[in-house]
Amino acid sequence: MNVNDSRTFTVENNIYKGKITSTSKSIAEIMWNNIKNHGNKIAQVDACTEQIVTYAELQAKVIRCALWLQKQGIKSCDVVSLCTSNHLNSFVPCLATIYVNAIFNPWNENMDLRNVRHCMRLTTPKVIFCTEKSVNVILSAIKESNSNPIVVIFGNHPNMISFSDILSMYSDAEVTNFHYVECNDKKKTMCIMHSSGTTGLPKGVELSNYGLSYISEAKVVDLTNTVVIWFSSLYWITGLVMNLLSIVQSAKAILYSEFDEEMICLLIEKYKITTVFLSSSMINRSLKAGYIKKFPLSSLKVILFGGGAIKPKIHEEIRRILSHVKILQTFGMTELGGSATIQCSNHKNGSCGTVIQNTEIKIVDLESGKAFGPNQIGELWIKTMSLMNGYYRNLEITKKTIDEQGWLHSGDIGYFDKDGELFIIDRIKDLIKYRGYQISPSEIEDVLLSHPGVSEVAVIAIPHPTDDEHPIAYVTKIPRVEVTEQELIDLVANNMMDQYKLRGGVVFLNELPHTSTGKIAKNELKAMSKKLVVE
Repeated sequence: MNVNDSRTFTVENNIYKGKITSTSKSIAEIMWNNIKNHGNKIAQVDACTEQIVTYAELQAKVIRCALWLQKQGIKSCDVVSLCTSNHLNSFVPCLATIYVNAIFNPWNENMDLRNVRHCMRLTTPKVIFCTEKSVNVILSAIKESNSNPIVVIFGNHPNMISFSDILSMYSDAEVTNFHYVECNDKKKTMCIMHSSGTTGLPKGVELSNYGLSYISEAKVVDLTNTVVIWFSSLYWITGLVMNLLSIVQSAKAILYSEFDEEMICLLIEKYKITTVFLSSSMINRSLKAGYIKKFPLSSLKVILFGGGAIKPKIHEEIRRILSHVKILQTFGMTELGGSATIQCSNHKNGSCGTVIQNTEIKIVDLESGKAFGPNQIGELWIKTMSLMNGYYRNLEITKKTIDEQGWLHSGDIGYFDKDGELFIIDRIKDLIKYRGYQISPSEIEDVLLSHPGVSEVAVIAIPHPTDDEHPIAYVTKIPRVEVTEQELIDLVANNMMDQYKLRGGVVFLNELPHTSTGKIAKNELKAMSKKLVVE
């Protein structure tokens, strides 16, 4: 895999601008032509069963699913939801929905009843594809609602349509005669993703036909003929982007749903994987676990990662251990349809790289709205070709997020250095307020991670009656390494200013809660912390 190290950008009035490109094709045309052209090349390998699917086989499955959707009367504005982890058929309903010019809507397989009810009310799907793991909660939500979607299961369940049955319903002649439905409306919503916001229930993020087309054809990274693995399900924007890119660029995707620090090394060795996409948390966990030091990983060329800024020292250490590998950080959001910046191989440890093509970014003063120059900290405002149409059925929140000039207010705090490299400091909503001070949790986390006994850490705020908020640290330990609460409280007190002290204390957990992409689920920790609030 090659990263575009010759990428250029310009700066005008403190706005960082990537190169302008465009596409004239629809997402259906792009997917159809590329899958067809790749023929008998291997598209996917299930690492658990070692089953292989070629691009020709993938196309046949997608067409059979599309024929079934048409038979159910699925039209342009209808929503088809899917609730699944990564497997050989997980992306098939998405592509089939694209082929019939409808809207696909991925859900998190691990959602509870409250979240499923919310997503069902929001998107009102006509069809839901789900796994055996998620089917019961979906059926419970349907029973409580007034809707009556058709439920299809990947696997088996009494009195339900099996996805495997759908694949056997149509003749080879019907498959041969099928053609995707044309979509000439670039702004048409083709996908509703769900934001993984820091608070509240997920919002529906509308990605357009043009946005998906741009994402698919973006040349920020080259996956041509690579062997690639990622762990993000389709619920996350990285899962969607990696599926689209791997198809367009004829990559061989190795599918394995659960991240494990030793297993990723075993899979790289077994399948000669060249490219890996990980979350920042997965990078931290891999480094702490130490398995990357025990395997040669000679086939590996690139590790891309994102989902949270990584510390420069950690970036430096993993680059040292895997000196033959490009370790590249990217910054993106669901609302952007993917990345806004990505590193080149010569970029600094801890940076998120420079602005990519068709993207503009400025760092804005939260008080005045003025665009800052280099090394001044403010909020990231972003424009990009793949920017969402808006939040589905939520015009009010859309207007609060995207201003009249088309700038998306990201909620992320950071700065550009003199070389145009972006550094993320924190989320505005994660900043802790202590007696008027704005405290960055990530700075405290950085200090705590320097302790040899700390595996993972998350710092959040707990309310305080006189001080506004106090920082509290949730920590997992390295096995067989001793570390005490007071030791960590003292570590912060001795290395940081007074306002950063862990006045909320330290809580040790066997493991921190994670999202399906490996991010630390701070929402769950905030819910736990409500019991610790000082009255």
